[in-house]
Order: sequence, then C-alpha cells, then structure tokens
Amino acid sequence: KRSHFVLEGQVECKAILYIPGMLPFELSKDMFDEDARNIRLYVKRVFINDKFDDLVPRWLKFVKGVVDSDDLPLNVGREILQKSKVLNIINKRIVRKSLDMIYDIAEDEDETKYIMFWNNFGKYLKVGAVEEDRSRKDIAPLLRFFSSKSDEEYTSLDKYVESMPEGQKNIYYVCGDGRE
Repeated sequence: KRSHFVLEGQVECKAILYIPGMLPFELSKDMFDEDARNIRLYVKRVFINDKFDDLVPRWLKFVKGVVDSDDLPLNVGREILQKSKVLNIINKRIVRKSLDMIYDIAEDEDETKYIMFWNNFGKYLKVGAVEEDRSRKDIAPLLRFFSSKSDEEYTSLDKYVESMPEGQKNIYYVCGDGRE
C-alpha cells in the first residue's frame, strides 16, 4: 500500500509513504533495528538524513518513505533539526497517513490482505497501542487476537464484545508467544 501527499499551510512538504507486503529483512532479526532506514528526509531536494528518531515513532518502523520539506533549514545541526516544530508537524501527518493506509488494508473486501499484514506487522501495532498515547484510540480497532471461540481466525476486540454472552462483564486473556 502506498500514499502520496502534500502538506500545505503552516508547513509545506511532500511525502511518499509505502507499506511493504512482507517484513523487511533488516527488521526480521531485530524488531526495532537502529540501523533500519525507513524514512529519508530531504530539504529542498537535498538529502539530509535517514536516521531521525523523531520523524516517525518506533512502532511505524516498517513504513518506508521519502519526505521533502522546503521549510526546514539546510545548514543546521541534526540536534537542532530534531527539536524543530516543523518536524513535529510532519511527524503527526506521517502517523495519520500511515494509519489511513493501514485502515484501507483492514477495510479491503479481501480479508486475507489484512491477515497477511497482521502476521507481518501486527506486533508493531501492539507496541503502538502501548507506547503512543496520541494514537491509541486509532490503533485499537486495528488490533487482532485469537479467541477461544474463533478457532484459527483472528478477531477484533469489537467483534469479540459483540459476540459476548449477555451476562459476561469481564474478558480474561492469556499472553504468550503462540497459541500452544
């Protein structure tokens, strides 16, 4: 899935974001690999860096892309650039567009696309639900779990709550590496 957008207003930038079909090789060994270069930042079409921690939250480490902004200064150090309000606005927009792309995959008529996405990147969304206060409500409907009633199929929390018996007030869960 991919998305191209232009930010206009307080901040002007252009971006292309892409969610790969499979987990990238560099992330298959270490979920939050510090050397994984996912978003490349350009200022006025000049490459600046691809190792910004503040450009995207770590739970979106799997999203690839390019961001080009005309509003960031070219001749300042990385530390000053990371504290920039412009970068903060770009970050919010990238998170929003990434979530929109994930929702597009989830709402696709072909459910196998989201199952494949979930098998590859579901652990990142779980981390996002824990770490990202700002986006938790947006991430929660995207989470999938196994249930004692759903056999080998995933279920969302909303679907589980809908199918709960009338008098059930609690949901009990077990955490583990797998179903076994």
